[in-house]
Amino acid sequence: MSQAIRRNAVVALLGTPDLTEGSLNDPRLYDENGFRFNEKWTYRHLTSDPAGVAMRIIYWWRYDFIGTMVRSSGDENWRPDTRLVEALTNADSRLPPLDLSRNPPVEPSNEHRPVSRLTGPTDLGGHREGDDSLT
Repeated sequence: MSQAIRRNAVVALLGTPDLTEGSLNDPRLYDENGFRFNEKWTYRHLTSDPAGVAMRIIYWWRYDFIGTMVRSSGDENWRPDTRLVEALTNADSRLPPLDLSRNPPVEPSNEHRPVSRLTGPTDLGGHREGDDSLT
């Protein structure tokens, strides 16, 4: 069941997996649920899965998508799924662009730009901000 599903597209849709076993360059082969693979991604707490399930396993052979299994809870058996493939078949393999309304670009400048604002009086340090024991 090899489709043109890319790793970045899966991460863009589902996020990073809760658990990975094996690796992209792992020479060992594993067999599970009828799939032969060298890397497995396990999702345990999905909230927006295309199949509407909370748990998913994705099997990879190096960069190639091999297949996926789903279940709604830990009490159920794993079952095959095609909705992820349908959702990602025409997906862009690159990660989606940033939402510029939430992440506006920074204007180039040679001026110092602090990354945070102090809320208390400035001093020479020696205590944590909000620690009133030294005042």
